[in-house]
Amino acid sequence: MGDQKTPKILMPAVPATALWEMSLAAYLRHRTDLPSLALKPLGLLDRYGEVAVGPDHMAFDGEDVPWAKTVRLVVRDLVEVVSDKAMAREAERIRHMLPPVPGRKWVVDHAMALLGEFAAPRLTKARGGDVVSEVVYRGAFGREKSVQAGVFAALAMATWPEVRQSLIATARLHDVEVCGEAVPRQALSAHEPDGDAALAPSESADMPTLTVPAQSERHTERQLEPAGEELSVSGGAVLPPRADLGAPVEPQPEG
Repeated sequence: MGDQKTPKILMPAVPATALWEMSLAAYLRHRTDLPSLALKPLGLLDRYGEVAVGPDHMAFDGEDVPWAKTVRLVVRDLVEVVSDKAMAREAERIRHMLPPVPGRKWVVDHAMALLGEFAAPRLTKARGGDVVSEVVYRGAFGREKSVQAGVFAALAMATWPEVRQSLIATARLHDVEVCGEAVPRQALSAHEPDGDAALAPSESADMPTLTVPAQSERHTERQLEPAGEELSVSGGAVLPPRADLGAPVEPQPEG
């Protein structure tokens, strides 16, 4: 995919304590040595495919949603969100977004190669990993509206499970409902990705990494108040030990 860099990845906190954001254009800038002709068309895709999570809001595809207005998160498996047809539609969408300027072909080719690289090890399996596919929030007059995760955002969440974990954990801090989650709630650790969505060792060695750029100045961050409640894990009842267990067995007289 051209001249590639090998930057290190930094993941969002779980739950989010500062804004973390990534888009297709931002990833290409950090993954590839860009030719000068690609700078202008790539700039037109700055928030395209964006996924962002912070203590105050989240975002898909450049549409910010404050947590205070969020009603619920819908979680689905990647294979239900991204398909071959969705990938083909994504290529057409990128082409239509870019005017016929020098560098357009480079951007489209490299964008689709990147999406294919992310998708290949996951869409061939029965399960590709949980992703937040939809966020429902209250718009004007209290009407429910929603934003959908784009192809890049969905693939990013499947590739880096901490992004999905941060979205879900931050939503719960704000008493937002989470629907459709296949992973048990107590498995959402702040440091350990779950088994379904985590990369296998054979896959993770080949996956791209990057350092997330400095946070955008367009956002104002604030610190979250400490959570009032912590997750509790309910266990089953514990039976008292039987008195006869562990006692020596006396020999029985032979008849």
